[in-house]
Amino acid sequence: MSTPATLVRRVSVPPEHARVQARTVLHTIAVLGVLAIALIHLLDLPGTWKPDPVQAALYLILVAACLGVACVLVASTSAFTWALAAAVAAAPASMYVLTRTVGLPFDHTDVGNWGDQLGVASLFVEGLVVMASGYAIWLGRRLPMQHAPQGPAV
Repeated sequence: MSTPATLVRRVSVPPEHARVQARTVLHTIAVLGVLAIALIHLLDLPGTWKPDPVQAALYLILVAACLGVACVLVASTSAFTWALAAAVAAAPASMYVLTRTVGLPFDHTDVGNWGDQLGVASLFVEGLVVMASGYAIWLGRRLPMQHAPQGPAV
């Protein structure tokens, strides 16, 4: 009969595999999260085009930045790339807070409108990307990835 300690030993993952798994999960969260931020702002774009063209232009810039960062995240997982992902996620979150509190010169209509459904969904995803990016940067500094041996030189 197995004891709980034996079961834990059987299912435990070696540390090098745990690092790879954690990074894979964080990487997936970040790429999908950045793409979700772009999608949410694309969905909100038609309602802002005529009444507020400045906000619509900022949405388009954000969507382009999200797509660019998602492509870079697929290719690289450097600390700089993670910082880019966090910045792209933090920028619309901070703009959301500004437009809901003091307003912006081009947008005073949303002051106090904290219940916007797309805005709340966007805040959730943006927070998730910022936390995943911060954790990935911390994990990278704490446990640097070791490269696999290339094999014998021929």
